[in-house]
Amino acid sequence: MGWKTPKFEYVNGYKIVELDGPAFQVYDGDRQVLEPFPYPGEAAAYANTLPKREARRN
Repeated sequence: MGWKTPKFEYVNGYKIVELDGPAFQVYDGDRQVLEPFPYPGEAAAYANTLPKREARRN
């Protein structure tokens, strides 16, 4: 298996990163929120339930 650049998007100001597996992790800045989700829609739905924050594109 080769090296893969992680894909990510911002939802409600939270960064959602696609990991190997596939799994989708929600980050609040550099802090991981909960365990990875199996589907991107679940990660996005969870991010939408969190308090809105300014999107920081690090």
